[in-house]
Amino acid sequence: MAGKKIGRLAALAMSGALAGGAAHAAPEGMLNKSVTVAFTVTIPARGADGSTQANPRAVTRTIYVSSQGRVFARADRRVGKNSQTTERGPGEVGLRVSGNSITGVLPFPSGASQLTVNFDASFSSCTAQVIMGAERGKPIVYKGLNGMTYTQTGPVQVSSVSCSVRSGNAFAG
Repeated sequence: MAGKKIGRLAALAMSGALAGGAAHAAPEGMLNKSVTVAFTVTIPARGADGSTQANPRAVTRTIYVSSQGRVFARADRRVGKNSQTTERGPGEVGLRVSGNSITGVLPFPSGASQLTVNFDASFSSCTAQVIMGAERGKPIVYKGLNGMTYTQTGPVQVSSVSCSVRSGNAFAG
């Protein structure tokens, strides 16, 4: 099953790469909306230096779909004292609008994570799902916020997933 998930993740990543920066037709109800998805992910792992860790990573993804259908995103990640914020604009955001959903794939050196946001018919509420996986028989390998490369040693846990939507630009001053 994990192999099938990774196959789907790879296909989504490839379709996003092929689409490049082209704006996907966002439905009228999604325009000028901001979405906030928050979750915690824990991946027990061994660092490149031999250390072990299983610290939960708090992640908040903020997505804005402009009135022209362009997608902007910010990712805030925090583990202990380490934190990182990245911002992306149209063409580099890695998110794809399709119908009442926004989907994004974040590839790792080995494995990937997929975020899917589904909106209700009025685009006034949302649900989110986060899936993480790797090819069958291979561990997830990722770069920690401290810059070290980690290799998964136990099961991934994604918890406390929440999703909210509001009108307007979350990034406006």
